[in-house]
Amino acid sequence: MPNSRALVIKSIKKGETSLIVSCYLEDIGLQSFIVKGVFGSKKPKFSKAHFFPLNIINLNYSYRVGKGIGFIKEVKSENLYKSLYSDIQKSSVTLFLSEVLNSVLKEEAEVNGDLFNFILNSLYWYDQVKTCNNFHIKFLMELSKFIGFYPNIKNNDSYFSLDSGTSSKFKPLGISIEGNELKEFKNFLGMKFEDLNLININNESRIRILNYLIDYYSIHLQMFKTPKSIEVFTEIFK
Repeated sequence: MPNSRALVIKSIKKGETSLIVSCYLEDIGLQSFIVKGVFGSKKPKFSKAHFFPLNIINLNYSYRVGKGIGFIKEVKSENLYKSLYSDIQKSSVTLFLSEVLNSVLKEEAEVNGDLFNFILNSLYWYDQVKTCNNFHIKFLMELSKFIGFYPNIKNNDSYFSLDSGTSSKFKPLGISIEGNELKEFKNFLGMKFEDLNLININNESRIRILNYLIDYYSIHLQMFKTPKSIEVFTEIFK
């Protein structure tokens, strides 16, 4: 049976004792599994903590190509997060990003090693840093690079079109970003994760940029759904 590192995207309870878990695997991409023996026993075979959103695990699994759902035989956590689930703000960001990835990876379901490593390395960094209010914005911008619609903005242009993903000197049709909002948006593009706290914007601007990014993803990904957690999530940053 194959072994692989995997990122837990989503899990839902099935029956009295089992979970259906959607994972993004390093070797085969997006795959759903049934996990038996999680509930209903004093000594469950698997801990439900293994299947928290965006947990990174090692799987021993079986599945048949084209047969849908697979089975997890053994699982262990790859790395125990220090703060991702215990910090209120970080746990809200984690839930929000898991919903984003649930939509995105349905359209990017095949193996993409660069994307897999980007997600893992970003989460490891976020877990280690004390605080970073801008992480989710930078993550969404960088994620768009791996799925083909990273913003293309020229320094001297005055508008950025969400529809075309490019900038222009004249106001385009559809939704566009301009003025100070465009300046704030552009600040994130060339910034490294470790320098994000140097971006000084207020919570109102941060939420506005996030809403632009949600619209941007909705325009460019047919299966993208606005995360249900966004309302609670944005309240955390007020």
